[in-house]
Amino acid sequence: MRLFIAEKPDLAKVIAEGLGNGRRKGGYIECGSDIVTWCIGHLLQLAPPEHHNPKYADWVAADLPLKLRPAIYIPIEKTQDQLAVVCELIEQASEIVHAGDPDEEGQLLVDEVLEYVGNTRPVKRLLINDMNANAARKAMANMVDNTQFFGLSQKAKARSIGDQLYGFNMTRAYTLAGQAKGIRGVLAVGRVQTVILALIVARFKAYTGHSAAFFFSVFGKFAFDGKTITAKLQPPADAPVDSKKRIVDEAFTADIVKACQQQVAQVTVAKVEDKRTPPPLPFSLLDLQAQMSQDHGINAEKTLAITQALRENHKAISYNRSDCNYLSDEQFDEAPETLAVLASALPDLASTFACVDSERKSRAFDDSKISAHTAIIPTAVQIDLDNLTGEERAVYLAIVKQYVAQFLPDKQFRSAKVQFEVAGSEFMARGKKVTVPGWMALINDAGAAEDVEDGDDSDVSESPFDVLESLATGASGQCESLSVSKEKTKPLPLYTESTLLKDLRQVSKYVTDPRIKKLLLSRDEGKDKNERGGIGTPATRGAMLAKLLERNYYGVDNNKLIPTKLGLQFHDALPAIATKPDMTALWHEQQQLIESGELTCDAFLDELEAFIVEQINAVDLGAVQGFNVTAKCPMCGGVMAPRGNVVACEAEACEFKVFREICGKELSEEQMHQLLTTARTGVIKGMRGHKEGSKPFDASLKLTADGNVEFVFLKTKAAAKQRA
Repeated sequence: MRLFIAEKPDLAKVIAEGLGNGRRKGGYIECGSDIVTWCIGHLLQLAPPEHHNPKYADWVAADLPLKLRPAIYIPIEKTQDQLAVVCELIEQASEIVHAGDPDEEGQLLVDEVLEYVGNTRPVKRLLINDMNANAARKAMANMVDNTQFFGLSQKAKARSIGDQLYGFNMTRAYTLAGQAKGIRGVLAVGRVQTVILALIVARFKAYTGHSAAFFFSVFGKFAFDGKTITAKLQPPADAPVDSKKRIVDEAFTADIVKACQQQVAQVTVAKVEDKRTPPPLPFSLLDLQAQMSQDHGINAEKTLAITQALRENHKAISYNRSDCNYLSDEQFDEAPETLAVLASALPDLASTFACVDSERKSRAFDDSKISAHTAIIPTAVQIDLDNLTGEERAVYLAIVKQYVAQFLPDKQFRSAKVQFEVAGSEFMARGKKVTVPGWMALINDAGAAEDVEDGDDSDVSESPFDVLESLATGASGQCESLSVSKEKTKPLPLYTESTLLKDLRQVSKYVTDPRIKKLLLSRDEGKDKNERGGIGTPATRGAMLAKLLERNYYGVDNNKLIPTKLGLQFHDALPAIATKPDMTALWHEQQQLIESGELTCDAFLDELEAFIVEQINAVDLGAVQGFNVTAKCPMCGGVMAPRGNVVACEAEACEFKVFREICGKELSEEQMHQLLTTARTGVIKGMRGHKEGSKPFDASLKLTADGNVEFVFLKTKAAAKQRA
């Protein structure tokens, strides 16, 4: 009996369709003499420390570093029944076909099951990255021996065990050091999550520590045959400019204004071109998470959970944990059926579907750019939107629109660029006129950035297209007036979840060490252009953000990610190797050697353990201070603990919480203790309302019987006036 082991049930179904004559059984599908079974992602996990040594259940400094090798794999509880099915079938098989996803994680998760069982049967490797029966049949004709992928599996194994060794040891070391300083809670350290914290901290410090400088822009109004055009000065080669080529000397701009005032303006370049912009590519998980956070305030973890429900419960979308934005030729062939189902299910989009052409093949359909998976798209399943929650509907419709846009006309527009020469200075104006909205009728201005050409739009001035179109090279006019705009430099804005998720794909741009930058970029060779030296994966980045928030390393204020006092202090106490992406880059270099057979997994882990000993011995929390809460929950008597920007009850059935910052004032430990134990604080001075320009006020905080916080104002005339 030949046994196919797929990475997930959906793929097993596709393989069974490719084999034909499938009969569903308990945990597998029988296809003649072949059997198709499946994992559900990883069926095994690395054992926790206490499984290696019972005394590790207690966190004791003397036990560090933890001895967690050789690695021990144990069943994941929620999928142990399926593991039992797979193991039993392996014992019965004469030949195994490994059908994990064609990436290192897909290779490992089936290999680890085969190793767990002690398999000695021959194993073939089946590589499928397109979820349809035709693709499965083609792949079955090109199977190779699984031993060819031993290096890839060892590479993934080294990373997995390495993360466990580093994370468990360093987290315990810092947590125990924190407890010695009176800090409650876990001070977690991880190869990726700590770098994410460092990005949040670095952006916050740059924002709050920004020293504003001034720069100057010159705008001129030009008259040509009674028509007025506004154009922007292009800084001359000898202009005093900053790193962004903005003029920083006001006197320099004053001289230009004086020289150009009322002078002849000559058109030196007049260009009008027909342009078009293709539709934005279908979603990868990260792109979808970023858009949902931006448009609907749905965080990354919630978006992932919603896509999981859409895929598993409603069968409405394709594989959801994809890092790819491209689709296959097979999916293009299936498009007419999918579009017909969507048109029937979504009558509100009837006018859009009237413009859809299933024969229009966008740039998204490109087999050469597909990674382990294809982009997230709707399936040919009739969905009743009334059966979806509001958030499920928002996510589903976003996926649908991004897919349907592939079959709509390109956005078409005419672009005009005109350059003027005035007294030796050059001015430029642009104009644009949309002629065919195309896909923009469905997805607003998404992808409009692709229309920008010849540099940043901020370098020029927008003018009416029709006026610019009428000008020709050599035309003469007059510079009627000029003005100088004095502006302050601005720091990069604080991160939102959406902007941070996008930055995690290109962390290399913040790396100054050329070797590390090169290594990070090499990790993403062959991937979509959006993944350029990133850290983490689309499926894990959101979870890591959620953990950092839960552990009180940052809070969220008006959608902005703000590091807490603990987050700032903890970050500053960590060594640079823990907060920079260098470790990810250096691991990648060593894992490439593991894949090629030049380095063993054990040699890599031996070196890592020696490094961990050095790091444990160097732990120093310096001035780190935690936010300790010793009071019990006033609602249920449960344990209270800091969670991001709130102090919340940890009892599962209790939802009581108090914000740590109220009207611009962060409550001290003493004030929080007073509020929770006596239901009232002393007077807190200098609070402000959320409206811009609101006046400061002084008040006590009172905890009501139903768990709300109210203001108590002083009963004085001054306080009454202040309150008014």
